[in-house]
Amino acid sequence: MKAYTPSESIQKQLSSLPDEPGCYIFKDTLGDILYIGKALSLRSRVRSYWSETSWRERPKLAVMIPKVMTLETIITNSEKEALLLESTLIRQKKPRYNVALKDDRRYPWLAITYDVAYPRLVMVRDPARFKKDNPRAKVFGPYVEAGAMWETVKVLRKVFPMRQRRTPFFKDRPCMNYHIGLCLGPCQNLVEESYYDQMVKQVETFLAGRQTEVVQQMKDEMERHSENLDFEQAALVRDRLVALNTVIEKQQVFFENQKVSHDIIGEAHTEKMLTVCMMKVREGKLIGSETYNIPLVDKTSFDEAYQAFVDQYYAACEDVSLPQNILLQHQLEDMEALRDLVSTKAGLQIKVLVPQRGGKTDLIEMAIKNAELTLKREIQDITTRDVQTERVLTQLKEGLGIDILPNRIECFDISNIQGTDNVASMVVFEGAKPKKQDYRMFKIKSVEGEPNDFASMKEAVGRRYARLIAENKPFPDLIIIDGGKGQLGAAMEALAQLDLSDKRFAIVGLAKRQEEVFFPNNSTPVLLPRRSEAMHLMQAVRDEAHRFALTFHRKLRAKRVIKSQLDVLQGLGAKRRKILIDHFGSFEQIKTASLQEIEAVKGIPKKLARELYDFMAEIKKKT
Repeated sequence: MKAYTPSESIQKQLSSLPDEPGCYIFKDTLGDILYIGKALSLRSRVRSYWSETSWRERPKLAVMIPKVMTLETIITNSEKEALLLESTLIRQKKPRYNVALKDDRRYPWLAITYDVAYPRLVMVRDPARFKKDNPRAKVFGPYVEAGAMWETVKVLRKVFPMRQRRTPFFKDRPCMNYHIGLCLGPCQNLVEESYYDQMVKQVETFLAGRQTEVVQQMKDEMERHSENLDFEQAALVRDRLVALNTVIEKQQVFFENQKVSHDIIGEAHTEKMLTVCMMKVREGKLIGSETYNIPLVDKTSFDEAYQAFVDQYYAACEDVSLPQNILLQHQLEDMEALRDLVSTKAGLQIKVLVPQRGGKTDLIEMAIKNAELTLKREIQDITTRDVQTERVLTQLKEGLGIDILPNRIECFDISNIQGTDNVASMVVFEGAKPKKQDYRMFKIKSVEGEPNDFASMKEAVGRRYARLIAENKPFPDLIIIDGGKGQLGAAMEALAQLDLSDKRFAIVGLAKRQEEVFFPNNSTPVLLPRRSEAMHLMQAVRDEAHRFALTFHRKLRAKRVIKSQLDVLQGLGAKRRKILIDHFGSFEQIKTASLQEIEAVKGIPKKLARELYDFMAEIKKKT
């Protein structure tokens, strides 16, 4: 395959590249980021993207490189720093051609909130942001499978009943968690702080993988209670110890040496999917096995996706979660940088290996078998889902009598109360499933002070498809307007003002009362069978658009109510009003909140919290 000849502008940029480590960023004509990478030498690495050898080895370049119009570089002190920066930029920018992990979401983490009295165990998605707000917190993870993480939490809450609620449910008594043994009642001072802190430290030790240490601590505690003739307390510790041992005993022993800890990462792949299996061995025992499926889109190779998984996982990983050895199935381009990164994080030398013989190869083989089994199941599930989706969409196509299969559906709805806080929503379904990253909200500008759903619909539809034309993006296969002939006519007026002669799509209105489907210029509705999958899909799309519009409308209305009610309070500006509504959800919730609950809101000073509480008390008296 012959490489794409760079433009004069690109050639000029390539000639000035530094021979230093760092990150490079490819952008298209609109300035959108296409790809982010790292390199030990920016000059040699970036230039390789325009070589014939690279194009033969990486078919993905034929798709991506012709779109590159500009490139930027960021110099770092080492390849290790470049790896960290690359991972951060990928999470922030979400480039089109980088391997997307976790459907563009972050992995879940567990955190212990040491910044407050009586810490809690909570799940977080953004550990960096969480630690910024809670600098003393400790985080554990990431957990590739959320299900495995919640199983861990379920066990820990039974064995170590830490408090679960951020604020007390009642002022004068503990909540149900206390009565069923899932909390020690710190909100009512029913547990000594020193005892609670000791329990929290045991949770931290357990999450760090030092389970034997926790078991020994609990045995010592049980013996102390027995020696003090406190047999009731000893029995409670014994029951917790039995529950913990039940979990630990299920873990398979691999090494007699209990100091051994490994992460084992194997993979299996097809042309369209990579499945990674990560097995965690701590203290010689297998404590977790997690698998993750990565779609290989845009001709991404499986080895590129495997490296992206490893790099991004350990770039985000905390020191308490790191093992002594990381066992990989394949060599990576940046093995040395990865080794430096994890060793620096852990504060000790961590080995990153590709085993060639011995017992460690057996571990890799086991990870590969787990990955192959998961991949086989995923392929079967995808085939089943594809057949179901094809059936539903074909039924909808034939039921409506349209020419194209409605794979992408966009639906519009309007929400307001007597013309105030007038908004529109647009939701997207692809393959009969919601595609929430493509949802859009519109604040209606042309109508205010009076209810006019027709004009509102015309504005929302016009703005949406004018933008698609401007950005040269594809149109949906089917547009659904929530409403009857009037709303559909307004949408058609908006489309008539745009030059859509080269666009192929269908547009219908769905009237709720009789679930009638109207087509433009046709007063006779189409009636799909009430219990058909096609009708259920249209109802699901319409209901989702209604929910999304109503949620947006309520949010705007709540902000307006709070602003009008709280404008008189000095020091409570727009930013703090937003903090309050995001925290409590509504003006009524703020009005009924206790002083302690208001003081607990981050960003609200205690003096202002007192003033707000007194202000709300006055309002309650008047009402």
